[in-house]
Amino acid sequence: MGGALPFPVRDFNNGVSDTDTLNILLPLHVRLGDDGNILHVGPTFAKLFEKSSGLIGESLFQYMDFLYPRDISDYTDLADHFGSPLTTQLKIGEPLELKAVIVPTVNQPGVLINFAFGTSLKKAVSRWQLNSNDFSPADPSVEMLYIIEMQSALLEESKSLNRRLNGQRQEAEEKAYSDPLTGLSNRRALKRYVKRLCRRRKESSFALLLIDLDHFKAVNDTLGHAAGDKVLIDVAEILLNETRPSDIVVRTGGDEFVLVLEDMNNVDDIAAIAARIIAKIERPIFWEEHRCNVGASIGIVQAKNDAVISVDTLIEDADEALYKSKRAGRGRYCFV
Repeated sequence: MGGALPFPVRDFNNGVSDTDTLNILLPLHVRLGDDGNILHVGPTFAKLFEKSSGLIGESLFQYMDFLYPRDISDYTDLADHFGSPLTTQLKIGEPLELKAVIVPTVNQPGVLINFAFGTSLKKAVSRWQLNSNDFSPADPSVEMLYIIEMQSALLEESKSLNRRLNGQRQEAEEKAYSDPLTGLSNRRALKRYVKRLCRRRKESSFALLLIDLDHFKAVNDTLGHAAGDKVLIDVAEILLNETRPSDIVVRTGGDEFVLVLEDMNNVDDIAAIAARIIAKIERPIFWEEHRCNVGASIGIVQAKNDAVISVDTLIEDADEALYKSKRAGRGRYCFV
């Protein structure tokens, strides 16, 4: 095979004296003399302290603590742990753990310590902007980092997908239970609400108000559906303002609305709410400077949550009361 090797080749029987070879094979190494001071550091190790020449002649223990085994406090303790796995920590900046192994140098005084980032790899790469040139060509750290980053990317993509799916699911549920024009609940939501009321263990009464707009057809016929939509939206806002968060406001279709007032036992209180709704709906609603005059007739039914009553039955009963209101001249309410 032709071509020159990228680094000099020496006889390793004379010890690890070839710094070029060490820098390539062990870029995160430190060589200590027999006095425990630093003789040489690998290029990646130098990056951790942002200086290389400044480390020479200084004690390694100024820059690092040996966390495991706990009995290493100075250079003389290292000889008892040749070849054993060690755990160290940087003293400067943010604490960072490194793995290490110590071996004696051949035909030379002192020791050689090689470090590895271990589980701190990702943090180290980010902190010192390390790249593939900062690792030994045989070091799998780069591949491990790639796997970690890929796993992180896949996990984030999975989380993002779940968020989108949950958002779409929630949006679909909201659409399934809401009226697209007014944003009010729909008949499906009404059935679910009444079922929840009837499942409550505590006995209570509730009132269902069936509201039909008077003269709404005239608005649609004379001013068009856009004006009719404006009326429906304004009426929806009126109904929401007259109810509590625990109640439900429903548009069942066309110009018909349903309110269910939770824990309503007093007839006078229910009547007062109905009267206010009628009065507010009778106020003119303006659309493009046109005056839309509508009113409201209401049929009211009261029920107890311990009775097995379907929503359809409640609406049928309320519709009878609504019909009485219409026959009595509209713009009024009647109880079943």
